[in-house]
Amino acid sequence: MPITRSAFQRYRLIDEIISRYPRQYSKQRLFELCQDKCGIRSISSLEKDIQRLREDHEAPIAYDKRRNGYYYTDPQFRLLRLMLSPDDMEALDYAREVLTATQGASVAGELANALQKVRQSLDIIREVKTETLTRRVVYVEERILGGNRQYVPVLIRAINQNRQISFRYSRHDSPEIDNKLRTLHPILLREVADSWYVIGYDEASGKERTFAFDRMRDLELTDDLCEVPPTVLTNVSELFEHIYGITDSSGPVEEILLSFTPLFGRYVKAKPIHQTQEVLSDTDTECVVRLRLAPNRDLLMHLRSYGEHLTVLQPESLVQEMKESLAATLSRYELPT
Repeated sequence: MPITRSAFQRYRLIDEIISRYPRQYSKQRLFELCQDKCGIRSISSLEKDIQRLREDHEAPIAYDKRRNGYYYTDPQFRLLRLMLSPDDMEALDYAREVLTATQGASVAGELANALQKVRQSLDIIREVKTETLTRRVVYVEERILGGNRQYVPVLIRAINQNRQISFRYSRHDSPEIDNKLRTLHPILLREVADSWYVIGYDEASGKERTFAFDRMRDLELTDDLCEVPPTVLTNVSELFEHIYGITDSSGPVEEILLSFTPLFGRYVKAKPIHQTQEVLSDTDTECVVRLRLAPNRDLLMHLRSYGEHLTVLQPESLVQEMKESLAATLSRYELPT
């Protein structure tokens, strides 16, 4: 049976109250709210709505007699199928594919976390009454997103259908568009600092290559199927386990020891640099962490951002790179004699 607009509004309100305030709304209090917001006429109408939600939409609604309030026996339950349009659901399917391609973690867990962030954002919006505010109470950093994000679903389709892609590409060191048509066997996508990259097998060079979306042009799916050597597939699947950022490293995975000041040690503990991070010691004078990474340009740039609050202890090669990089930076500020 199709859901009427008024029923849809009531269902959403009931779901919102039960999920946000479990065991806090009695039948009478919930009825009064629905009466005020949706014009429901009787408690029996509310009871019918709740019964329809249980039977037609498998909502696990229960009533806590001791605390005199409704709740979901499954705290994760949400009426998503009622609240989202078919286009919304398709977008979520793409989101699931993106998480699969870029995160390498449990899709269900990642998607649930993302949806929880959306719900929290909606909660914030509800609390911000713009028509009565005289000042801003929420400041959110505006991000400049990487270009050609519309390529994400196209490339997901290419990977799922095992099809090669063709495109033109410009490098940072030669920004003019190269009219040469490149082909790639795409393997996975990766998002770093709001920019997207595709990693795939480049048949011409016989190895994996990484291309940034914002420098790609004229992207098309070809009819040719991908044929990726097993060794390349293994290399790409393991590439980011011991890599920071997106740039590859020609060196081996090493044990990296970093000494932070106590203040910045707290930041690093709250937001680890990489999944391999371990805290070795945390005292009143320093916080020492260990990473298992292959040093690359992205890691060096990130470590430099800590300035005087960080000392690289090992490996010696990374210590030397930091010294040379900081010395080159300092030389740019030296006054002429």
